[in-house]
Parts: sequence; structure tokens; C-alpha cells
Amino acid sequence: MKFTGKAIIRINGSEIRSTDNATLSVGGENRTAIKGGGRVYGYNEETQEPTLECNVAHCSDTDLIALSAIVDGAKFVLQEAFVTEPASLNVTDGTASLKFSACRCETM
Repeated sequence: MKFTGKAIIRINGSEIRSTDNATLSVGGENRTAIKGGGRVYGYNEETQEPTLECNVAHCSDTDLIALSAIVDGAKFVLQEAFVTEPASLNVTDGTASLKFSACRCETM
């Protein structure tokens, strides 16, 4: 049995140099217990959008501004994906951190 081991991330058909430590959350409902008087009454739900976090290997031709401006998304597909905050460069290991969110996550 083969287990998941890498993420290949493409933006508009072009693969970015992402490292193997990406994290994908497919979104859905977050549930919080409603409790009081020593008992749980039920729960409420809040919709959580799909997100993707990854690191990009940084070199002289890596455009952090272009990476930070991604607004239309990249087997899982984040539909209508966008970067949620500016790219962050880690000079120690030479990677740039990207955080994406999307309207929905679908399998290809």
C-alpha cells in the first residue's frame, strides 16, 4: 500500500518548486459543543474554507511578489484559490512560505 508522500502544486498549469511538507485542509464544518450545567446540549457549526499551506524552494528567480498575488487556483484541486497573506522567506532553509484558501476543494 502506497501512502501519500508529496504534493505537486501547479498554478495556472505551471508547477511551483514546493517542498514536501505541504498541508491541505479540505474544508467543511467546524463544530463547537454548546454546554452548561454540567452537560452538553448540542453543537453549533461554522463553515471552514479549504486551505493549503506550503513552502517553496527559494532561489534568485523566485518572485515573492508574484507568489503573493496568486488569486485563481491551483489529484485535489482548490477551486478559486487565492493566497491569504504575503509570502514569507525563511533565510535559514531557503524556503518561502505560502498559505492558500479557496472557495472549495474537489478531487480530480
